[in-house]
Amino acid sequence: MFRKLFGLEKKEAKRGNPDAVRLGVDLEMSYCPKCNEEYRLDVERCVHCQVELISGEERLGQLTSKEQGFTARSMEIADGESMVAIREGKLRDLKPYQILLAKDRIPALLNGDAAGCAKG
Repeated sequence: MFRKLFGLEKKEAKRGNPDAVRLGVDLEMSYCPKCNEEYRLDVERCVHCQVELISGEERLGQLTSKEQGFTARSMEIADGESMVAIREGKLRDLKPYQILLAKDRIPALLNGDAAGCAKG
């Protein structure tokens, strides 16, 4: 009773699954698969999206598989791979775009203006 009253059972349950702690999933809650809102287990539908909720275990499985696919993505640009110019300018102005793309593991190649020097 004491453990339940002060929430110690929940903390101990979370410690048992490091993936749940790292990904911020409470296994004793339900989640909306559309908007990711968190609900108590007794709630069956999302108030906003009107879709059926999934369990914390299912949510953890989705996030874990998404993370595995993300980390498996290569940051290499192969020879002959098609590329698209998304922005032109000085290298120092383009660097934040490269960093932003790298956060989503999207490789980017910076190519400075032909008229400017390579230091940008």
